Amino acid sequence: MQQFPTVLPPPPLPDGTVPTRTPEKHANLVRFQSELEFVQCLANPLYLHELHVQKYLDDPAFLEYLKYLDYWRKPEYVRFIIYPTCLSYLTLLLTPTFRAMLGDMGFIGELMRIGTRHHETWRAEKEPVEAKTEPVEQAETKPGAEQKEA
Repeated sequence: MQQFPTVLPPPPLPDGTVPTRTPEKHANLVRFQSELEFVQCLANPLYLHELHVQKYLDDPAFLEYLKYLDYWRKPEYVRFIIYPTCLSYLTLLLTPTFRAMLGDMGFIGELMRIGTRHHETWRAEKEPVEAKTEPVEQAETKPGAEQKEA
């Protein structure tokens, strides 16, 4: 069975040669892709439920890892996020109340319903917002406040 590469090779240079990556650069790329995939999995409420069932959310080391992943909010990284809901769940996973509620399948169903509803309607035409312009008031002159000529 043929094994597919986990990381695509770099694109060829204009002269046709294919540059090679250093082992360190390759390892960084694999780490980047792995962390990106994991963060985006957090957008799936069933995945969050599974993390709860397998007791990952009770492990202090795992919670520290979730805090570490907060760097995905930075502009240079957030541009790779396809499912932005994952960043909301990443924040919520740091609260004990949310982690405890992940054991309730009713709550998971509600998260899925809300997510599905959002994706069904997020491109729906919205009513155009009319620009509210207020008329510019003319400066009023008070009677008797005319300038005196000297």
